[in-house]
Amino acid sequence: MGRKVSFADMANDPVQDQPGVDTRPQARWLSLDRCLSNPRNPRESVGDLGDLATIKDRQLQSCLAITRAAYLKLWPEDAQTLGGAPEDVVFVNGNRRLAAAWKYGRDELLVVTDDTVATSQAAVLRAAYDENAGRTDLDPIEEARVVMDIVATYATAKEAASAEGWSEPWISHRKNLLKIHPELREAVRAKARGAEGLAIRDARRLGAVKGIENMSLAEQREALASLLRADESKAAARKAPLPKPSKAEAAARSGSPGAGEFSAENSGGRSVPDQRQDDSAMAHADNSVISEPKDERILVDVRHLPRVPWNNGRRVAELAAEKMRDEQREILVECLFGMIPAERREAVLEKLLGATEA
Repeated sequence: MGRKVSFADMANDPVQDQPGVDTRPQARWLSLDRCLSNPRNPRESVGDLGDLATIKDRQLQSCLAITRAAYLKLWPEDAQTLGGAPEDVVFVNGNRRLAAAWKYGRDELLVVTDDTVATSQAAVLRAAYDENAGRTDLDPIEEARVVMDIVATYATAKEAASAEGWSEPWISHRKNLLKIHPELREAVRAKARGAEGLAIRDARRLGAVKGIENMSLAEQREALASLLRADESKAAARKAPLPKPSKAEAAARSGSPGAGEFSAENSGGRSVPDQRQDDSAMAHADNSVISEPKDERILVDVRHLPRVPWNNGRRVAELAAEKMRDEQREILVECLFGMIPAERREAVLEKLLGATEA
């Protein structure tokens, strides 16, 4: 018995350019001369292809491509660079496999052509980025370039972050890498390969320096050296013993009435003097202050001091900051950061760096 057809349901079906023709993605064997490399490939170089030498005998993974027409609809300015014929396809994923096939003498590749990937420039760029990032094939500079290419397809970085599932600080860190001199970028790449070079953390900090893009290589090197010297000074300050403050200084910092008075804040580790009052002296209504007639020193009942609001992390930090020197604050931050679970540290660090750059 035939199934009833609802015209309302049919109204939601996609319209086919060629009625009766199955336009779903198809895997086909294509000769190499019909396969075009992606001009927007996030990899600037295919690198050493030795790991793909076996492709001469067998292809373990198909390649993803879009038609040349779909590509040029998004990037018409690439027509001359792209070349090829109307029936050719442009690789989105698998550009290294294509290069290896040419190098090692394979005649054809299994290719899935899927123009549904080409809904926007961002969609094509993201598809290429996800494959490479998933296999850590991109170096930090390549990753930064493709991320910023994707961001450029949106009106704002905030819109890009929301659409792509990134955070604005995460985008900002990668943007900073592209602000530094090309020679310093190469140093970042070298470090990523395990050679001598520039740490990505320091490169991002350098990129955040105001006016860095307008500096010469020599000026950027000096700015970097200044950042590193500041790091060394802070590290040395953390290791150096702190001078013991005088009684007057301790009283001034603690807000005590004077050096000659005793309280929980300016006691300097001394024990509380014996309370020689009789029972009637202990019977004051609030028991907060007990005077000694002989030397007129003031004792504070610590039970009546303000309590630390442990359930309010921000307030605890403010209270600590009021009483600590800069170098001690840094030590506190380092200790607290070390207590954060390892899997959360990168997210917390990016949040902190993003707040300082805002």
